[in-house]
Amino acid sequence: MRLNKYMADAGVCSRRKADEMIKEGRVTVNKKEAVLGMEISSGDIVRVDGEKIKLNTVYEYYMLNKPKRVICSNEDRFGRRLAIDYIKSKKRLFTYGRLDYMTEGLIIISNDGEVYNHVMHPRKKLYKSYIAKLSREVEEKDMEAWKHGVVIDGKRTAPAKVKKIDKKEIRIAIFEGRNRQIRKMVEILGYTVESLKRVKVGELTLGYLQPGDYRALTEEEVSYLKSL
Repeated sequence: MRLNKYMADAGVCSRRKADEMIKEGRVTVNKKEAVLGMEISSGDIVRVDGEKIKLNTVYEYYMLNKPKRVICSNEDRFGRRLAIDYIKSKKRLFTYGRLDYMTEGLIIISNDGEVYNHVMHPRKKLYKSYIAKLSREVEEKDMEAWKHGVVIDGKRTAPAKVKKIDKKEIRIAIFEGRNRQIRKMVEILGYTVESLKRVKVGELTLGYLQPGDYRALTEEEVSYLKSL
């Protein structure tokens, strides 16, 4: 088995992220620094950042309503609360589909490293829907601009699906995962985001989960993720 697949199956990260970690020298096999493309055999000891990893026999899948001021990472040098801290599990879990510090809403948490490839990779073009409350009344011309794509950081965004909910509130769906994308999309047209909440990932919906609450995904939802 390739090392990057072994790391993904162990729930460490996606295969692509595994390759990055290997390049950074963070992975060892039998106490020797790992190299890209190497094969793992039964009995090999793999460590990531000095911690021994092993293949999972049981995967867990959760949906969390991430509150504001919570980090989608497995560590934070400032000691801020992590999304995975909300889940009561003995497994080593990871977040998939990050939300920034001040954004709340639906986040998938699992120990199945392949979840990233099924759900979050841009090539899947899986829409994620958000409710955004803006600083002023939304103009129709700006709705059309978001639908056709706007230029941020020198690159045009893919077309978004946008619907007006109230004077200052919109529902916006995008499939790209660029850093702080929605905030930048509205800021370039003269708005600021007062609140932002992700309510849907593909066909998975947040429902009535309150901030900080979570639930296990159903078998049907897990099957849906794996079918993508």
